[in-house]
Amino acid sequence: MRKRKTGLREQVVRKRRKWPWILLTFILLIFLSVGLFWMKYGYEIRNTIADGYSYSQGLKASDFHPKNSTVIYDRNGKMLKKLSQSSSNYTPIKQINPKIRKGLVDVEDQRFYIHHGVDMYAIMRSIGAKLLRRRTEGGSTLTQQLVKNVILQDQSQNLTRKLKEMVIAQQLEKKFSKQQILEFYINNVYMGHGSYGFSSAADYYFSQDQKDLSIDKLAVLVGIPNNPVYYDPVSAPKRTLKRRNMILYIFHQRGLISKKTYQTARKRPLGLKINEKKYDNDVSSNYAVNYAVFNATEELMKSSGFTMQYTFNNSKERSDYNTRYQQEFERARGELLDGGYTIRTTIDMTVQNQIENLVNKTYKSYTGRDVHGKLTPQVSSTVIDNKTGNVIAIVGGRTTQGDQVNRAINGYRQPGSTAKPLVAYAPAFERGYLPQSTVIDSAVGNVHNWYSGYTGRTTVRHALENSINTIAYKLALQDTDYSFYNDLAKMEFARLRPSEDKNAIAALGTFSTTTTEMASAYSSFSRGGKFIHPSNLNSIYNNDNKRYIYQNTHMTKKVYTKNASYMMLNTMQSVISDGLGKDAALDNYKYYTAGKTGTSDDTKDSYFVGMTPDFTIANWTGNDVPSSLTGTEQTLSMQTFKNEGQYLVDQMKESNTDFKKPKTITVSGNNLSVNTSNEKPSVQDIIDNDFSKYVTTQKQKNSSRLYNLDYRIIYHLTKKEEFKRENKVQTAINDYNDTPITEESQYNKKLSALQKIRYLNANVKRQSAKIEFNQQILKLQKELNLSQATFQAAKDNKKISKYESEKATIESQREQKRQAMVDKLMPQYNSQLQKVKDAYKNDDSDKADQKQKLIDIMNEIRSYGGTVDDVKINVETSSDNDSN
Repeated sequence: MRKRKTGLREQVVRKRRKWPWILLTFILLIFLSVGLFWMKYGYEIRNTIADGYSYSQGLKASDFHPKNSTVIYDRNGKMLKKLSQSSSNYTPIKQINPKIRKGLVDVEDQRFYIHHGVDMYAIMRSIGAKLLRRRTEGGSTLTQQLVKNVILQDQSQNLTRKLKEMVIAQQLEKKFSKQQILEFYINNVYMGHGSYGFSSAADYYFSQDQKDLSIDKLAVLVGIPNNPVYYDPVSAPKRTLKRRNMILYIFHQRGLISKKTYQTARKRPLGLKINEKKYDNDVSSNYAVNYAVFNATEELMKSSGFTMQYTFNNSKERSDYNTRYQQEFERARGELLDGGYTIRTTIDMTVQNQIENLVNKTYKSYTGRDVHGKLTPQVSSTVIDNKTGNVIAIVGGRTTQGDQVNRAINGYRQPGSTAKPLVAYAPAFERGYLPQSTVIDSAVGNVHNWYSGYTGRTTVRHALENSINTIAYKLALQDTDYSFYNDLAKMEFARLRPSEDKNAIAALGTFSTTTTEMASAYSSFSRGGKFIHPSNLNSIYNNDNKRYIYQNTHMTKKVYTKNASYMMLNTMQSVISDGLGKDAALDNYKYYTAGKTGTSDDTKDSYFVGMTPDFTIANWTGNDVPSSLTGTEQTLSMQTFKNEGQYLVDQMKESNTDFKKPKTITVSGNNLSVNTSNEKPSVQDIIDNDFSKYVTTQKQKNSSRLYNLDYRIIYHLTKKEEFKRENKVQTAINDYNDTPITEESQYNKKLSALQKIRYLNANVKRQSAKIEFNQQILKLQKELNLSQATFQAAKDNKKISKYESEKATIESQREQKRQAMVDKLMPQYNSQLQKVKDAYKNDDSDKADQKQKLIDIMNEIRSYGGTVDDVKINVETSSDNDSN
């Protein structure tokens, strides 16, 4: 027994001796892990912290006030327009609705007045919620959100950005009071639809001053900053209503409003009253400046990661894209109008004004107006510089007085036969057709010509000259790969039917387009089939960040071959010289003008697109409320081109020469032939005709030089090491995509995976690869954020549903109690009613008292929701009988 006790004692002693070593090992592992982490990231962390301190030193209160106005300059540096800051109505803290101040803190940052910029308690609570309760809670304070959205303007989710944000937030708390920081936040937070700050949002959504908002409207605004797109009152009213009710519930819990106020407010509708006249930045009176603002807005969208899309698999995909586009467009336009940008354009107001004058002069005799008071017929015109792709001039209507529509960019109408060169003829030339190739004008489908009957066998040139519909349709039908659809998408036609509706009937111009799209597409023929995105911008400069947002490099995109492009131009010259476009011939530019007429069904639209080697003009004539044009009105598009073209030939000092002909084409009268057997292709020809082969060859030739780029020299990386780093990033992205998020509990893991990918990408030094990875990461982050918002909304809905269920249960219980009381009182009522009848029948002395008792019972029944009829005592003088 004694030996057994001794053995147990020794075992306990040995176990006790092991604990210090285990603890020491654990501590050493922690120190080792920290040391390794610091060795790997310490330098970057120190630099990030130093950047944060450096950044915060220069911050001042004026940085949070409205920016300097955005200014637009013409091609010579002359100011055209200064855009005032109307999307951000800065309101001092004392003038801000107290319930906004308190409600925002209650919802977004309850410990705002306790922490010093970074709330470690909230961060730990957020981590704990993720680990223990498997749900996501925000750990960022209002100060951190202010730093992220206003100072850094960086939505990326990585350690360095978060660390810098935390450093600046703490320094911000040292510089400014809590009231100032709250004022900065309330005035700068993005609220959707180009509105920055609560004052601007109150004006936009409710047409009210923020001080006058009722509690339910105020709750709508407080709920928006969490996710301005998801909780958009205009596009998502149901989600916004649920979010508002949740905010009201929080207000009630926090004691901001009473229970009665909460119950009343949550039953109200959203009460939106959109103020469309929010911006005092009227650019509608100048079509060129209006177009510049449109272009600048789209470039800001692109700089924020938005990708323009021109092809869609189905109508829903297109509708969803249009919704995203509109939301992002309004956000970017609000940012532009909010100030801080310098926009330099290619606008020459002398040319712009002269083009407008020529258009107005052509339409001067037409003074009629439609039911909306707009002049009829209307016009749009776009002029393109063929060498640069720049928009020289743009006309969106006949007047800007009482008419703010710029039809050259927003007036989508059918182009009629002007679509034929793009959809039918140019692709046919690429397939081997020549202008002299013969085709047959005969019945096909439900397609009819503008004349009666058919002409039989004819040439491609004659078919285009006389705009024969059946031949254009047949040529498009032969394009079984629908290459024309891809060509139009490359040239950025924004209103194409979804790919499921691909149809050769597009050759007859059944899709909707604008003169700007048509002019830029035709202009591609003059550059050997290379498309340039139309714009009148040179650059956009962000004055706050001291960097260019956009610079116009006139990047080209190959659409048609050089041979097909020249044959198209040569054939369209016959439209002017011998075909339906004779009225468009330029008196001061003989022989070489090319063009095409177009008319939509029932002559509701008249189009003409014409060009010389130096410029391209697309003109449209029609009525805003579609109706048939007269014969004279149909010729206005050609008359306008002639007047504009003759002016531009003189103004641009254009010599009377033909479009540049490829060396592979031989011209003999109206006949063209292609001969490549004896022609040694130039480097450019190789690029144009076989780009993939050229790229492969060049890669092989330059492989040794590519491995010795500057970034490898700077970072001392070998080819193997660089590829290894890039492969790690790509593998991590592939692993991330292999496990899509299906429930909220996965969010933390997916977020950590994204952060890991960012860390890996930080080690990638080849900029093209880094940029490509960053774009993929940004897309994944956006998808993850949307998933999180969806999960959160579902939770909110569940809470509200639970509350409604509990409320319904309580109401049911109350109703049962009331009914029980009614059932209990009814026998008393019936008994007392009989007593009253008897008392009046017998004319008892206490009949009045009996009646009062009956009335008391009736009132009690009614107080519990019961129903009883009023008692009427009829006293008959002859028999003294009473009746009820």
